[in-house]
Amino acid sequence: MFKNFCPSALGINGRQSELIELALTYAFRGMDVDMHDMLRRSQRTTFEDASKYLKASDIKIGSFQLAIDLDSDDDTFTAAVAQLHPLGEIAQQLGAERALIRVPAATNRLPFNEFFDVQRNRLGQIADVLGQREIKLGVGFRAGTELLEGKEFTFVNNVETFRALVDAVPNENVGYVIDTWDWVVGDGAMDQLSEISGEKIVALRLGSVPAEADMATVKSTDRLLPELNGMTLDHVKVVSHLNETNFSGPMSPTASTSQYKGQTREFLVQKSQEAIDGICKEAGMTVAPLPMDLIEDIPYEPTPM
Repeated sequence: MFKNFCPSALGINGRQSELIELALTYAFRGMDVDMHDMLRRSQRTTFEDASKYLKASDIKIGSFQLAIDLDSDDDTFTAAVAQLHPLGEIAQQLGAERALIRVPAATNRLPFNEFFDVQRNRLGQIADVLGQREIKLGVGFRAGTELLEGKEFTFVNNVETFRALVDAVPNENVGYVIDTWDWVVGDGAMDQLSEISGEKIVALRLGSVPAEADMATVKSTDRLLPELNGMTLDHVKVVSHLNETNFSGPMSPTASTSQYKGQTREFLVQKSQEAIDGICKEAGMTVAPLPMDLIEDIPYEPTPM
């Protein structure tokens, strides 16, 4: 696995060049990219122009989020799948190997059993298109209680239904997005996570629930940077398990900016790097030094007069 910088998972915005600089400064080996924006920019200019900063940095693309609404009507969904072909082409040119999507927590469209079949088929369609470009589809869920408001039918907002859906998709190109915040809020525990091999996981996202949070009303904004020993889920054990079971994907810190009001984006990236590095060290993994530390390690040699 590799340390990955996902700007959206930290609520961070900026120009692509600025985000790449942040990733490199804090020794992230990979970075998530807005592939839909890359496609639009490539269509306006050229692929070479749109990708120049990524190519110059030589940073690995961890994954990219699909802007597909799985709760949309059939016509809208079909049109979105059609756009996957040019999107997949751009992603493949950039060397991207993982696309991510989250299933609806609730819906007004259909009861659970009927909607389950719709979602299983839709995920299979998406995975088929991506598979043509050798891109894996990672499926995640969201457990924030605010996502249930105004919806008639609850769908996937806990670990039990999440695992049932992912396992039901008849496509080997589909795997899990494990988000430890959603896992805890969605009534998951380490024993359930231990049943999933790292080879079946497409992406890992780490975040902690505040100790004072009410689990009955916890919202997506109640998300802290990952702690060593999170609430009911030990991040060191999570990372150790995935490392031992051949997980080779991106490991990204997550947080809600509402928990860090008044702080700069560089502060948030630095603290997220420190959090991930601390977890990896405790899990017995080698942690790469920051570029600034390497500079400090170079011995000083006075210039001859």
